[in-house]
Amino acid sequence: VGEGSGVIGVKLGSKNRTALAVVRGMMKSILVDALLRCDGASLNFEGVALWNHLSNKEQLTTYLGAHYLASLISNVPALLGSLAAFGNPVGLIRDLGDGMSDFVNEPMKGFKKSIQEMDPSFVMSGVARGTGSLARHTLGGVADSAAMLTETAAKNMAVLTLDRKYAQRRDRVMRLKNNRTRADFVGGFESGLLKLVHGILEGVTGVVSKPIRGAERNGVEGFAKGVGKGLLGLLVKPVIGATDAITDTLIGVKESVDGMNPQHDIETLQTQVRPRRALYGVDRAIRNYRLDDATAATIQARSRLGGEEYLSHVDMTQNVALMSVRKLLIFSGNGEEVLLLPYKMITKVETHEGADRYSVKIYLKEPKPDGTDYEEVMCPNLEIADLLQKELSNVLS
Repeated sequence: VGEGSGVIGVKLGSKNRTALAVVRGMMKSILVDALLRCDGASLNFEGVALWNHLSNKEQLTTYLGAHYLASLISNVPALLGSLAAFGNPVGLIRDLGDGMSDFVNEPMKGFKKSIQEMDPSFVMSGVARGTGSLARHTLGGVADSAAMLTETAAKNMAVLTLDRKYAQRRDRVMRLKNNRTRADFVGGFESGLLKLVHGILEGVTGVVSKPIRGAERNGVEGFAKGVGKGLLGLLVKPVIGATDAITDTLIGVKESVDGMNPQHDIETLQTQVRPRRALYGVDRAIRNYRLDDATAATIQARSRLGGEEYLSHVDMTQNVALMSVRKLLIFSGNGEEVLLLPYKMITKVETHEGADRYSVKIYLKEPKPDGTDYEEVMCPNLEIADLLQKELSNVLS
């Protein structure tokens, strides 16, 4: 050490000065990763209400700071319980609680409906739903928690390989859980198998490549270090691959279980308490919050009108008419686009009433290929037809 080199032959002044520095760096990386990865963590801060309160700026700042600091401290147990390094025990308990709640409540709902309808089949249906929900939440929660533990173990072992490039390559690979397309058990097993093979190949090739690269850089000393890294990788990297395989398989189990729940897609979209406020027109004007406008603006943002300013909408019972500042888009009840028209192609809009038939005719500047010069939008009643005609006329004017 006094001559400027550590027990593993790393000279002072390099990135890793001594063996102790290497250990400290690894522990720091592991600790930071453990503290930064949370899953489903929530912070709850109590509000502050003051009446007839007199204070200067410093006093008010101190009071609010102390209040929110105390609230933050009270959230620490929930944050620690949501750490992926611990397997997110809070999330596991929440899943088990949801499953037990459905296990009790669904049969009760079926029992009440059976009494109302005088049909005992509702009880059996409620028991089936409750039991299925308990099984889904239990299996899914345990699989998700176990996947977090195995993923944490694999990330920490990647640090212990002392191969920074390998750890960086591994981090760049998109996890199965973060893929846009939903995985299932088969997809998880296939992904895990590929990672297992990749881990074995990394370990075997490292035995040859690490000594060669070390010798090219630092001669005999680099060759010796490369042999050590290669042998370490030969032992650890296949284990990392096996752990990644277990992780992806567990994630596949979790997603397969969630896919069995018909309400899963709806629940996933309902993570917000309410849709974001709609901003109206080119000026993005703010008006009183309306849930229907906020919902329509959210749908518009995910449609072909995404990126255009929201203006208005009309709920046509079976269809929905969305109006941006430039175009009209009508969706059917199953989400298909029925009509898309730029306003610059429209000359006028009229309501038409026939025998049990109501519609809005949108006249075009140029005729269509079939020779007609209008688009006809069917409406369930005269009230909705008049409303659609009025909204379109206001937009055109």
